[in-house]
Amino acid sequence: MVGPRIDSILRSPNWHNFASPSWFPVFRSNGEAPRWVLRVQHRRGSLAGIVAGVRRRNLAISFGVLVLLSVSMSLVVLASYRAQKYARLQMDFVAAVSHELRTPLAVISSAAENIADGVVPEKQLTKYGLAIRNQTSRLVDLVEDILRFAAARDGSNRYRHRIFDVSELVDTAIENTRALLDRDGFTLHKEIEPKLPKVRGDISALGQCLENLIVNAVKYSGRSRWIGIRAQIGRDHAGYLEVQITVADRGPGIPAGEVKQIFEPFYRTQAARDGQIRGTGLGLTLARTIVEEMGGHLTVVTKLEQGSAFTVHLPPVLNPPSEVESTPVSELSHKA
Repeated sequence: MVGPRIDSILRSPNWHNFASPSWFPVFRSNGEAPRWVLRVQHRRGSLAGIVAGVRRRNLAISFGVLVLLSVSMSLVVLASYRAQKYARLQMDFVAAVSHELRTPLAVISSAAENIADGVVPEKQLTKYGLAIRNQTSRLVDLVEDILRFAAARDGSNRYRHRIFDVSELVDTAIENTRALLDRDGFTLHKEIEPKLPKVRGDISALGQCLENLIVNAVKYSGRSRWIGIRAQIGRDHAGYLEVQITVADRGPGIPAGEVKQIFEPFYRTQAARDGQIRGTGLGLTLARTIVEEMGGHLTVVTKLEQGSAFTVHLPPVLNPPSEVESTPVSELSHKA
């Protein structure tokens, strides 16, 4: 409803010329018309709705910021935990290496001093010579493991891939660890499936991988004195053929909570630390790295009080070129 005074203004041809200061007095009631009420509404809704929407948006933004801060803090805490864990493993590694170095160096030093001082009878010189040779070999193996690990970390390993027989690989690995097996009174059961396909890879590196697995089996067999080595043809999860070389023991096994960690560098199980079993925590790391470089992978199946079985999975060479000959066993014999 339009009052008479407003109506007269709106009808005036010059109503649009009203300046802002003189516009508002026009709306004052003259008492003859009902009181006017001016209502202003935003096109998106009422003012209360707009305020509520802004509040909800601010709350959502604040919540998002809090979530981002929480995630950032979690990542910082996780990174700090991993850094502390890795530093602790490195310290354990340094301690283990120091212990591994101390024992053979002490034996070599003592034997050399006795021989130099002339207190060793001639009939015992051979015994002392063997002790020095064995401890020197132990030192060489330790240094080689560290160098292989360093080379694997910086990617400077240079492998020579060739085609060879699996039986030769297994036989030579057993021969290189025979002294250790005989010394500790182990019974070795070997089972090689006939007519196994050849494999391609660095035979020396794969031989070191198998030797590491055998040495680990000797260390962690507990009271058992049995080790089994089996080579067979099998299939992977996708159904493809593969050559499987398994090193098994009948020791105490590995707790489920530590299975995923045993392949990490420097890691040693709680049983190994409690039992003061010598080692650097690099053997399984190197074994897995070598196998993966050959296009395969390394797995483990373990049960408490029943033992563990580590299996090397390698792709077979089903149709090797006739002109390519297998690598002779002599190239794999790198240890005395």
